[in-house]
Parts: sequence; C-alpha cells; structure tokens
Amino acid sequence: MLDAALVLRLRQARKVVVFTGAGMSAESGIPTFRDRMTGLWAQVDPMEIATPWAFRAQPQRVWDWHAHLARAVRTAAPNAGHHAVAALELRGIDVTVITQNIDNLHQRAGSTRVVELHGNLLRLKSFVDEEAAFARSVPVICPACGGYAPAEVLDGYVGREDFSVIELCDGPVPRCPACAALLRPDVVWFGEPLDPETLDAAWAAVEACDMLLAVGASLEVEPAASLPWRALQRGVPLLEVNPSPTQLARHCVAGFRSGAAQVLPDLFDVIWPVR
Repeated sequence: MLDAALVLRLRQARKVVVFTGAGMSAESGIPTFRDRMTGLWAQVDPMEIATPWAFRAQPQRVWDWHAHLARAVRTAAPNAGHHAVAALELRGIDVTVITQNIDNLHQRAGSTRVVELHGNLLRLKSFVDEEAAFARSVPVICPACGGYAPAEVLDGYVGREDFSVIELCDGPVPRCPACAALLRPDVVWFGEPLDPETLDAAWAAVEACDMLLAVGASLEVEPAASLPWRALQRGVPLLEVNPSPTQLARHCVAGFRSGAAQVLPDLFDVIWPVR
C-alpha cells in the first residue's frame, strides 16, 4: 500500500486534516448533487431549488426538495470510512474534519471536531430578508432562531428550546415560534457566501496541520477547493482517496483509486497501528 519510508514519514503526523466531499457520503447511500437531480426531481434546474431567490419565490417547493433529501440522510448510516476517521482520535491523533457534506455523518460516527463548510441539512435557521427586516425599524435578534426580527412581533415567552424541536420534514414550511420568520435548511445555497467563522476555522486547521487527506472531493468548488492547495504550499504531505484522480493527484505522496470505506481502515492501520 505504502513504501516503508513514506509510512515512517506519515507516522510522524499528529495534526491531521481530513478534507471530505460528496464521494465520502455516496458510499453511505447519500446521493451527490448530480444524483439528486434525478428521479422525482429530474430535469429541475438547481437554481430553482437551491438558491435564496428560489426560496423567496416558492418556499414550499424548495422546502419539499430538501425534505426529500433529508429522508435519505436520516436513513443513511456512517460507513467504514467515517468510522475510521473518528477512530483516529482514539489513537492520539489530533484530527480536524473539514467537510463539504451536509449530512452529519462524521458527527454520527464520533468525530468531535468537524468544520461544516456548507452547513448541515438537519439544522434549521430563519430565512432573513434583510430589506424587509430593516424596512420599518432597526430589528433585533430573535432569541429563538437567531434571525432579524422587528421587536414588536417577538413572543418573549418563546426560546431556543422551542425552535430546536422543529425538523426538516414533509409538510408546510414552518415558521419561527418567536418571530414568525420562515425557516429554511441551514445549508449554503448557490449565490450565498460561506460563513466567515466557519471558513476561518477551516483555514486555521490547514495552517496548523502536518498531513492532509482529501477523500471523495472533486476540488471544483471554491473557496473550499483551495484548502488542500494551501497545505501543499506549506510542504505538508497530501494523500488522496478518490475513484477518479483530481488535479491535486499529481502532487500527492500517495493516491488510492477506490472509496473511503475500502481504503481508510487499512490505510490508518498501516500508518498508525493500534498498539
């Protein structure tokens, strides 16, 4: 799998970034975005179901599409790759997972430090229409959903615990019980920037790591795609696990043309054997 000299080099790594994309979750049965555009939602323009403008125009249609995906996410289970990444922490490795996936599978497998670049499908937030929010007066922060809300509409008896029980599921688009704002999945849609604090956490992890492993990531979506390249600039050894090589492949110290569930358990046993 790896030559002895490379194994010895990699074994020195103690701060590891595992950068994961859609291929990681595909092995758990989560459809990639391209796969989601088949079946019930065949021929649907992504701009019609994954943008803030689409939600403003047809909130129920956008909600229904995401609820359809949420059913697949809830029935999926972490695969052997997710579990192998989580188990590294038990071997004394400082692991930060930076993921473009929105399915919560890394956390369910047991990983404790996960940077979710594109959000989390199973988490909700308010849909903030800033023009409307600031039209009448300076809004306040809703204590339940965290969105902007006119002070006069807030229900002071409703708190975060009332908001947290609302789920992404079939049915009408829910509203915040405190301010009545429409709720939406807490994911990054087309046309939206990444959360600055989340992106800063990802960059900080890459700046501190001494090994980066890219798993199932196409490395075509910015700014996330730049993260492994920064590690390369720092001279950090890179490994890639992907059935199809990316542009990063020729710069990696090792590449594996298979899925994470097949590769990662054995790979980690070679680099950091259980004693």
